[in-house]
Amino acid sequence: MTARRTPAPPRTRHHHRRRDAAAALVCLVLALGTLLVLPLIERAGGDLVSSPAPGTGPWWGVATTLLVQAAVLAASRPAPRLAPVTVAALPVPLALLASGGAVGTTTLAVLVAAYLTGVRVRREQAPPVAASMAVLTAVVTGVNLVGSGGTSTGQAVLAGLGQAVIVIGAPMLVALIVVSRRQARGAQERELAALRREQDARIATAIAAERTAVARDLHDIAAHHMSGIAMLASALERQVDRSPEAAKESARDIRAQSTAVLGDLRRLVGLLRVEDAAPLADRSLASLADLVEQRCGAGTAGALVVLPPEANPGAGVGTLAQLVGYRMVQESLANAAVHAPGARCEVRVDATASDRVRITVVNEAPLRVGASSGHGGFGLLGMRERAELVGAGLDHGPTEDGGWHVTLELPRERADRSAPPTEERSGRP
Repeated sequence: MTARRTPAPPRTRHHHRRRDAAAALVCLVLALGTLLVLPLIERAGGDLVSSPAPGTGPWWGVATTLLVQAAVLAASRPAPRLAPVTVAALPVPLALLASGGAVGTTTLAVLVAAYLTGVRVRREQAPPVAASMAVLTAVVTGVNLVGSGGTSTGQAVLAGLGQAVIVIGAPMLVALIVVSRRQARGAQERELAALRREQDARIATAIAAERTAVARDLHDIAAHHMSGIAMLASALERQVDRSPEAAKESARDIRAQSTAVLGDLRRLVGLLRVEDAAPLADRSLASLADLVEQRCGAGTAGALVVLPPEANPGAGVGTLAQLVGYRMVQESLANAAVHAPGARCEVRVDATASDRVRITVVNEAPLRVGASSGHGGFGLLGMRERAELVGAGLDHGPTEDGGWHVTLELPRERADRSAPPTEERSGRP
């Protein structure tokens, strides 16, 4: 089964026809000019060149052959295999009827036809066409030399073979070089197009990943603050009649939480802008105390424990890793508020090791049934993806008393010299 060629657009076909007609016209003009000059060359060179006189029957026969060859070349594109053979066959009767130097003027059209064969005909179909043209060219040359006299049959055969190699082989070789360069250029263009498509696919993948990351952050921010706002609103409903002052305090807390979520959203948008990048210092391990205080202000009992108490938990931990730890604590507290309302939460930051910082968020068993959407969100999945991004370890699951824990181990980029030595490192038994 052979592949069907896609037809060229009308404008392209018209352009090709004009190019073929122009090439045929140039070939005809050059051949007719040579035919007109041959008598002058014959007068100057004596018997070296013999040609029919202008206006005689043989002269018109040569001119007619040149015209037909030009017409076949102009219409050769629809029949790329038949047209070249036709151009090479037209001089055969001319060599029989009007031998002499005028027959050589038909060689120019054969040269052009051989080149077009190498350019247009497929490589596996070109040899039979080239062989047919070579045989016809050799016959024309040999018959013309024998008919002109003074040449033996053996010499005419050798001359015909040499003429066929030059007239057919040389243009075919040039055409092969041209086609090879075209194919190489086409392959290079296809490779560049493939590289562009691959780059576009990578960009699209990166954009999708960034969108997913933004969705994770939006989820964390909204879950953290909105869960607190929901609990404050629930408390406010009960306090309106019984304790107006407490209700006012809850309303102020709701406003503070709403302002905080707007600020976090602005910071997230600022991170997406190179010219307005928001700093990450307020989303580090040093900010965990403020985060836990906000959660306690939202109505959840909680505590922050840092080991050792005077240690800087962010020492040696990269900025991105600290942001991952901050987001883990924020998401864990928000989850505890939703799924274990009223339960006490504890955030433990163990910075005693010199190569890592362990952050654990534990909540006790819920005092009442928490709200649930009926399906999992982005919380734990987002935590794990962020942990893998910075090479951290994440573990989570239920505790023995019915609560829940989330543990994150952040690697230090450099040794924390402020960490106290353990018994093994100090050499004490």
